[in-house]
Amino acid sequence: MAFEIRLQHNVAAEIRRVAREEVDRAMAALDGAREGRFKGVHDARKRFKAIRALLRLVAGRLGPTFRRENRWYRDAARRLAGVREAQATLETLDRLGDSADATLRRKLEARYSARGGLQFRDANVLAVLIEGLAEARERIAGWPLAGGGFETIEPGLRATYRRGRKGLRGAVRGASATALHEWRKDVKYHRHHLELLVGLGPDVLAGAAGTARRLGDLLGDHHDLHQLRALLSKSPGLAVSEHERESVLAAGGCLARELEAAAITIGGRVYAEKPGRFIARMRACWDARSGGRA
Repeated sequence: MAFEIRLQHNVAAEIRRVAREEVDRAMAALDGAREGRFKGVHDARKRFKAIRALLRLVAGRLGPTFRRENRWYRDAARRLAGVREAQATLETLDRLGDSADATLRRKLEARYSARGGLQFRDANVLAVLIEGLAEARERIAGWPLAGGGFETIEPGLRATYRRGRKGLRGAVRGASATALHEWRKDVKYHRHHLELLVGLGPDVLAGAAGTARRLGDLLGDHHDLHQLRALLSKSPGLAVSEHERESVLAAGGCLARELEAAAITIGGRVYAEKPGRFIARMRACWDARSGGRA
């Protein structure tokens, strides 16, 4: 089923259902990654992020369980990060066009290939993660989700939205690349929350989720660009010449500023409402569409 809470059903039961389905999708993706397919690793990491967003939505009810589960999925994603980072660096270099020499790309490919970064070949890690996911799936039944209704999700929805709005203010003031990367995480969690609650107003919230996705993509591109520039700064020998390295760094700096400006513009749309007004609107939609279900 879709990554969405069905409003006419019990909220706690829906949270558990969505969590189990995402775990199942992650396990299927990792099964595909056994053959070294990058897409399987990438899909599994996306599922882990979606589950962490779901956990944040009900963090207030989960208590210490939230910290334990969030840490597990975070660490699981990190064990798969190398393939994603290698692919992202090469894609970012390609995006810089004429500023990037073909020799530099070949050197980066050789660097990542030597480290096993272009394909995931550690079958043992995949087996351990799949086994761990099976255990995590069993734990879902024990998540403490007492109560129901909008109160189950309101604190998490509000906290994530508020952090995203704070991230926007930081970006406007000229936040660092690290701070922008942290903002990206909150933007992704907020986007997933909108997807989970799309039934509150499909036409409006589907569009809002799409806008948040676009913002997250911009910030993701910015982070990938920062990683490439940092790599070239630390390892100047990757470039054929100092001129080439400086050319790529300059082009990257120009693109980074463009991405920051676009992110601030779109971020202003995503976080146009104050937290209180946003929550009041979501609650009103909940009351109108849920039929009073807990």
